[in-house]
Amino acid sequence: MKVLIEYTETGKYRDRAWDALTIKSKGEIGAVTPSSAVQLIEQHKAVLFIDENDEIVIIS
Repeated sequence: MKVLIEYTETGKYRDRAWDALTIKSKGEIGAVTPSSAVQLIEQHKAVLFIDENDEIVIIS
């Protein structure tokens, strides 16, 4: 399961420790694991992506 987030800072990110680093731009939408989403949100590097129905987008 993954959730969509919107990056609020440009930088190099990885979803899991064994994944390669990828460059993400501010405003870019990406799918990450819930644990990665929590870390990025707590670090103010991302926000949850909310759809037009004000719902969190979950990808299974």
